[in-house]
Amino acid sequence: MTAGKLVHSVITSQPEAWTKVISSRDYVWQPQDRVLCVGSGSSYYLALVVAALGANIGLDIVALPTQDVILEHGAILRAFSALVIISRSGETSEAVWAAQMAKTTGKSVLAVSCNANASLHSYADASWILPFAHDHTVVMTRSFTSMLLAFEMAFARYVGHTAITQDIQAMVGNSEAFIQQSEQTIQQMVKVPPRRVYVLGSGVRYGTALEGALKCLEMSNEVAAAYRPLEFRHGPWGSVTAEDMVVILGQASHANHERQVLLDLAKRTEKLLVVGQSQWFDQHDVPGMSLVLPDYSDRWLGPMAVVPLQWLGFYWAVNTGRDPDVPKNLDQVVDLQYDRH
Repeated sequence: MTAGKLVHSVITSQPEAWTKVISSRDYVWQPQDRVLCVGSGSSYYLALVVAALGANIGLDIVALPTQDVILEHGAILRAFSALVIISRSGETSEAVWAAQMAKTTGKSVLAVSCNANASLHSYADASWILPFAHDHTVVMTRSFTSMLLAFEMAFARYVGHTAITQDIQAMVGNSEAFIQQSEQTIQQMVKVPPRRVYVLGSGVRYGTALEGALKCLEMSNEVAAAYRPLEFRHGPWGSVTAEDMVVILGQASHANHERQVLLDLAKRTEKLLVVGQSQWFDQHDVPGMSLVLPDYSDRWLGPMAVVPLQWLGFYWAVNTGRDPDVPKNLDQVVDLQYDRH
């Protein structure tokens, strides 16, 4: 394999990085009154997942794109006591600017990156640094899942739920086999590349769906989009054809609604994939392909759930003659090359 050799190796290496995350005690969540979690691109979608997870354990936390802090800093920063800034490189212009603004207004800043030498950390009160998770590729794969896992471990320890911590650790232990199975399934599904890809997810899976669609778009340079399953009926639904592929990131607690969406979609296309736990299927004969997540606590399986979408972007690109290692018109770090003022 020549095209995508580097990205392929990074995707398959994720269990090694995840093992380092769960073995570390460096990721500690400190109590805050009201928290804003921000990022750009994949890091924003990660922030959405983090905020959804945090809300599930009772935290007062929301997510916004970092640009909103830059463009509307007066209105936004006054509403929060602390800012969590996620940036793989720690050098993204918006991330550094947001940290500077937060410090000038007396806000606490937690910086999360994969670069120990990043400018971002000089403005932070606390930092989580995962250098072993850096992808060293344009597209984020291992860094996304590893930083998400760091938040999961921090949240589980913060609330003192040993069972959650054990489930996360067990997920990591089973991850290598799932990554291999996902690759095989996706290879089979995209031998004939789709016209478009739609990724559906809600709650803690909505940010994951957005990230998966972005991976497809970045690597393949084709059209991919993400929606919440029930919202998908309100407009986007009408554009689905037999050439399109739809992925549902299922959750057992949402299964009744999501299964109905799947059954209706089966009337439009056979290119269907569900990524969910066995409870989601619950002995129903569902159309399309499936990738079954382990039966641990559902909402904490995000790092594993995004992997099939990483493979989807990868093989969609390869099968259409593109190189995932060299995505079109993209760079590892977005440097806006102008002063924020």
